[in-house]
Amino acid sequence: MSEQEGLVELARQVAVLEERMETMNERYDKGWALLREDLAKRDTEMAKRDAELAKRDKNMSIQLYAIGFGILVVIIGIGGTIISLLV
Repeated sequence: MSEQEGLVELARQVAVLEERMETMNERYDKGWALLREDLAKRDTEMAKRDAELAKRDKNMSIQLYAIGFGILVVIIGIGGTIISLLV
């Protein structure tokens, strides 16, 4: 009889451990789901940020070309003035 009681106790312990394992698996699954959600949010935010940076870079390029063109016009104007004074 003692051997049978030992088997019953062992079966009970296995059942408890299986229940704990299922609980832990559920926690892990929830954790992975939250991680996937966070990564998706991060990817969306990074895509928005990249689009904003590309727009800003384009605007900065236009501004640099405008400044360069302005400097070129000033140089030509000063050169023309100097040449007209010498003639």
